[in-house]
Amino acid sequence: MPKSLSLLAQCDLANRSGTGCAWCGDELPKRRRTWCSDRCATAFWTNHWWTLARRAARRRDKYRCKRCGHKPVGRAHPSYRKLRKTDRLEVNHVQQALGDHRRLSCKHHLQNLETLCLDCHKSVTRSQR
Repeated sequence: MPKSLSLLAQCDLANRSGTGCAWCGDELPKRRRTWCSDRCATAFWTNHWWTLARRAARRRDKYRCKRCGHKPVGRAHPSYRKLRKTDRLEVNHVQQALGDHRRLSCKHHLQNLETLCLDCHKSVTRSQR
């Protein structure tokens, strides 16, 4: 069984009725087996694959820190190259991922992610230890 199907069986966001689309539960069109549309497939992967979830969380938070509201300089800014290592955004798991970044996981659900600046991320990580 593919990893995505085993993950769907335990995911809180997925349709577990066993019939229809694995994500939304709508009827499957001809020649489709798991997802009723590309939109449902994208929603699944965005909530379970770390690289897509991280990108979606930054976009959702409008590229600002959720704690302090800081927005780093953009690529067009003249001092971007100097600042990009210290003035950047990171995506934090509210419920810790503990090494699951390289796996499909329900820990990457967008509700479990928040965009933080480097300073806020360090303080949150320090408090979680």
